[in-house]
This record gives sequence, structure tokens and C-alpha cells, in this order.
Amino acid sequence: MDDPGRYGPWALIAGASDGTGEAFARRLAAAGISLVLVARRAGVLASLAADLRERHRVEVRCVATDLTAPDMLEAIRRETDDIAVGLVVYNAGATHGASRFVEQPVGRAIGLIDLNCRGPVLLAHHFGELMVRRGRGGIVLLSSLSSLSGASYTSVYNATKCFDRVLAEGLWHELKPRGVDAMCLMVGATRTPSMLASAAGFADYPNIMEPDDVAAEGLAFLGRGPLCVAGPHNREVVRALLPPSRVAAINALSEATASIYGMPVVPVAGEDFCGS
Repeated sequence: MDDPGRYGPWALIAGASDGTGEAFARRLAAAGISLVLVARRAGVLASLAADLRERHRVEVRCVATDLTAPDMLEAIRRETDDIAVGLVVYNAGATHGASRFVEQPVGRAIGLIDLNCRGPVLLAHHFGELMVRRGRGGIVLLSSLSSLSGASYTSVYNATKCFDRVLAEGLWHELKPRGVDAMCLMVGATRTPSMLASAAGFADYPNIMEPDDVAAEGLAFLGRGPLCVAGPHNREVVRALLPPSRVAAINALSEATASIYGMPVVPVAGEDFCGS
């Protein structure tokens, strides 16, 4: 994204308190974009907001809310209905350890579904509608290499991250002709506080990425294609496990779906992966 301000003067980052969300916030603020920061920890958000205001002279609003809360969207709307949010980054939803599916409370699984599925749908729908009306905007949903397959101990997490990827790919095809860029940013091991806290092994994990590098690659690729995979080592994994062209696959399935239901369809051009 050569011009971070092309979508408008405001960006919203869900899951902004630290890690990759904070990296997105710092990069966008440095580009002169005002921010709405959303996360649970009010004190951490306030500290980050104060720092960004002082460093970059941008406006920053904070929404201290749990993204799984029933009134999450209402809390966000109270801070955004009077501004034009042109870019939404849904960064929340890192894994918090591993355990056997049937040996954990089902509420934990439902919480992951709320965080990684319900939350992105609510924000993409609300802000996407407004972006379509304006004829411009950007939506970034973060996913994970875990989305490539089911796996023991993280089955629900993997499934929800697959949801994020497929949702973003579909939105890319549907919204691109209407001026809105949607994208999935797929990440692997990243040196974030939540990932490091989930397992000691992540501290020395091979090819672990820095949050700022992930945010930089995501912002650079936005508008170019449906799926950005951060890091050359991660791209090799994705090439081995996904169909070789996401653009071709999405166009083909979109055309088939449109034909079945008698809907119009517009082929959409784009690049496959980041740096491929």
C-alpha cells in the first residue's frame, strides 16, 4: 500500500494493545493516519494512545471492550459513528496454549468462535457496508498457518482461523469491484507477548518473525491480492499445502456459485501471496 491514507483519515485496529496490533498502530500513525484502538486492557490502550499522539500528532480513540462481548459492536460504534473509518485490521485471536478438545470446557471453544468468527463478521459487515457506500476502504483479517489443516490440541483454533481466511478471500472477490480491498494476512510464529506466553518453545522457534515485519508486509500487499503470507519461509509452507493459485481458485468458485444462484459475477485480478 503505497499510500496508507488512500482509504481515508481513520483506521481501526481490533486487538491493538501489543504485538502485531501495536505494530500496525505505530506504522499507520507514522503515516499520519488517526486511529481507533480496540482491546480489553484500558490502561495499556491509554498508554499506547498517549505515545502515538505525542510522537505523530494524530488523533487516537480507545475502545476498551472484549471482542467476544455481546455488545462489542455497539461499544465500537459509539466511538466511530461520527468518523469515516477507511481501514479495519482485525488482529485479535492468537492461540493461548493447546489441550485436548474433549478435556477442556466447551465454553473455551465457543469463546474462540466468538473471537475469531463472530467478531470479524460483525466488523467486516458494519464497516464494509460504509466503505462500499463511499467507494473505498480496506479490511485486513489476520489468520494463521494453523488454518491450513486440522490438528490435535488446537482443532477449534485452526478451524476458526480457516474461517478468517476463507471469509477474507470471499470478501476480496465481492468487494474489490466496489472499491474496497479485503485481504487475509496469514502469519506463522511471531514474537508477540501472547504467543511467547502460550509456550516457552516459541522464544527460540526457527524463523520466528517480528511483529513490525508482519505489519509491514501486510500493509505493503493490501490491494494487490486476497492472501498475504508474511515471511518467505511461511510462503513455502503455504505453497506446499494450498492450491497453487488462490486467485484462480476464488474466481472459479465465485463463478460456479454465481451460476448456480443466477447472480452476476465479475472476474477479479490479483496477485498470489506476498513476494511470490
